[in-house]
Amino acid sequence: MQPQVVGREGKLPLHFKRPFQLWSYQASHRRLVLRGRSGGALDRTVEIEFLDVLGMKLKSQYPELLISPAPDTATTGIDEFVDIPDRHRSRYTTLLVSDGSDDGFVVCGSLRVHEN
Repeated sequence: MQPQVVGREGKLPLHFKRPFQLWSYQASHRRLVLRGRSGGALDRTVEIEFLDVLGMKLKSQYPELLISPAPDTATTGIDEFVDIPDRHRSRYTTLLVSDGSDDGFVVCGSLRVHEN
């Protein structure tokens, strides 16, 4: 399933050449936010908001950020970590979150990109 991506013309993969950090996670709302800092030549703050999050494995900071759909071969280990009932599987997608060297993941229903 391709997640709903609001902002950035609704397309994956996403690639941002700026530092990002884990900004907030609200367990009660299952909402995760990664924030890319502005400064220098980067005049906008970018927030990546993952909604309806079921599970994740992330670093606290990324020198740059790549987000892409996980290939079927990568989801085998993730499926063991995050148990999604078969009847709900079509509502969620697994996204790889990386800085180009270390891969993490987020299992979510959708994501939004906010640029200020």
